[in-house]
Amino acid sequence: MKKKVLFIALAFLLTGGFMSVGLSQKAPLLSDINIVPPDPSLPEEIKSLSGKWSGKWNSKGNWDCVICVEKVDKDSAQLVYSWGEFTTAQGSCHCKPNWARIQKARVNYSEGKAIIEYSTPHLNSIKSPPNHPSHILTGTVDDPKGKTGTSKGGGGGRGQYDFSFTVEKSEPDIMKGHFVSGKASQLRIEMKRIDEAKN
Repeated sequence: MKKKVLFIALAFLLTGGFMSVGLSQKAPLLSDINIVPPDPSLPEEIKSLSGKWSGKWNSKGNWDCVICVEKVDKDSAQLVYSWGEFTTAQGSCHCKPNWARIQKARVNYSEGKAIIEYSTPHLNSIKSPPNHPSHILTGTVDDPKGKTGTSKGGGGGRGQYDFSFTVEKSEPDIMKGHFVSGKASQLRIEMKRIDEAKN
């Protein structure tokens, strides 16, 4: 009888049981990423944003993240944000691995660093299959009538996620990120550039 119970417990762990003890799925890697080399006349800090970055948010479940900055200029960037499975701290969102292409994130530059900023609706509102229009986002959540629970101009309103990612001239292969959810939960991340030769 004991052997049978042990066998059932082992079978449970080797199948779906792992998900219940906290293992999560990684961020998907897209095959259609197209990184356009930045204009050589751009400041070094802005050019350093370009490329693929990977890391984990400092959340309880080590939320996996990949960012591919496809195009960048002095004011804006196009990027793909890809995430692994995660649950927000308050449990308001359990999101499965997915991705979104941000069409026009803001780029701010000052002496010594460059910052990418954008906002999204809740990530669980992005639907599959991959060709669904919700995978393409502007990078701003501008909903004055409150259909998604946000207020005009953004700023971490309910129903909105705000992201910022910084690369400093002194550490061009490190991208530091900051995430604020609609309920003011804050996370941080330190990402490393993905070596193209290893992909």
